Amino acid sequence: LDGRAFRTLFFLLTKPAHLSKEYFSGRRVQYTPPLRLFLVISVSFFLLVSFYTSILSVEEALNPDVSGSSDERSDEESIILGSDEDGEGDNALEEILSFVENINLPFLDDQSNVNLRKVMSAQAEANLNTLADNPTEFARGYLEYITVFMLLMIPLLAFIQKLIYLRTGHYYVEHLVLTLHNHAFIIFVVFVNSLTGMVEESQVPILNTLFGFLGAAIYIWMWVYLFLSLKNYFQQGYGITLLKYITATIFYGFTLILGMLLFSGILFFLF
Repeated sequence: LDGRAFRTLFFLLTKPAHLSKEYFSGRRVQYTPPLRLFLVISVSFFLLVSFYTSILSVEEALNPDVSGSSDERSDEESIILGSDEDGEGDNALEEILSFVENINLPFLDDQSNVNLRKVMSAQAEANLNTLADNPTEFARGYLEYITVFMLLMIPLLAFIQKLIYLRTGHYYVEHLVLTLHNHAFIIFVVFVNSLTGMVEESQVPILNTLFGFLGAAIYIWMWVYLFLSLKNYFQQGYGITLLKYITATIFYGFTLILGMLLFSGILFFLF
């Protein structure tokens, strides 16, 4: 963080696509670079999430009754592990281990495939036990990799945007920088809404209502902002921009869901 950060943050929040246009106009020195901006915002957000979940974990440890009775927790663990009321066994674990045993990657030799299956089985069993014993800790562990996931997805999302705006003549790197700025904005919105959500959950009536409306307004601005970022950068009409915005949102959604499933599977079996 330096003096440029506050100026950059102001324009990031108030002027859609302004930072990207300034970047490719050569006026870069007075602003925080796009990748650094994204990393600072995303790391700050997940530090907040980690801190908040740690507080919740301490509260649950000090007040076991808050998180439910032992019978209720036992029922939750049974659902996670796929066991029924008669305790027939860990069906989920058996299915996972059976799936792993059938994995045979063609580009690896036999011994490497055997070693891979051993690692995947051990890691899957450890993660499943962690999920059953402490779901909060399991989720917190996954949050550490969200920034990595987004960094892997951004080039792909920028490529989708490039395809949608193929005939505009803009280079791929322009789509990449615009996507970085927009995702930095999205994460910052979630970051701010997490703070407002904490206040909203407080017992102060006026602040509770005020921050509830503030959180809703911020999310509305997020969707308007993303639309205006495309409109301002590519300088097309409102109708065609709206059509491309909806198309991009649909493709983004499918891509993120597929990417999240793939990335979660890799984490579950290897980390």
